[in-house]
Amino acid sequence: MAEVIDGILIREVETKNIMTKSSLPVGGYSVNPYVGCTHACKYCYASFMKRFTGHTEEWGTFLDVKHWPEIKNPKKYAGQRVVIGSVTDGYNPQEEQFGNTRKLLEQLIGSDADILICTKSDLVVRDIDLLKNLGRVTVSWSINTLDENFKNDMDSASSI
Repeated sequence: MAEVIDGILIREVETKNIMTKSSLPVGGYSVNPYVGCTHACKYCYASFMKRFTGHTEEWGTFLDVKHWPEIKNPKKYAGQRVVIGSVTDGYNPQEEQFGNTRKLLEQLIGSDADILICTKSDLVVRDIDLLKNLGRVTVSWSINTLDENFKNDMDSASSI
C-alpha cells in the first residue's frame, strides 16, 4: 500500500530480516529501518540506493517503511557493532509516526551489541530511556553548517 503524506510517497514493505551483515569498516551489521530518506540532502551519498528500490521518484521524496519479524535472539549480536542508519536516517521526520527505530532499539535491549546511530535529527533524544539500557551506544550527529540559510537549502527536513 502506498500513500502520499506531506508530498512524500510512503510505502510499507515486508523484509525477512532487519539485520544485514555489513562489510562497512565501522560495523558488523548494518540496520536501516527505512528505505529512502526524507531529509533530501543534496549531497547525500546514500542516493545510490534508489536503483535498488524500484522507485522512479527523486531521492528524498519517498520512504519505504520496513516491517520485519521480531529479533528472536538479540544476544547473537553481543560484542558486534550494529550501525543504525548507514543509508537512511532512522530518525527521519516520519519516525515520529511509524516508530521503526524505537521498535528496533526495544528488540536490541539485552543484546550487548556496540550500537552506532547515525542521524541528523534531534528526535533521537526521545529514545534516551532505551539508549540508557542498551549498554554501549554512540550517537553520531551530522551537522553540515552553522549557516541556517545554507542548511535550509541543503537539508530540507533535518532538525539540527
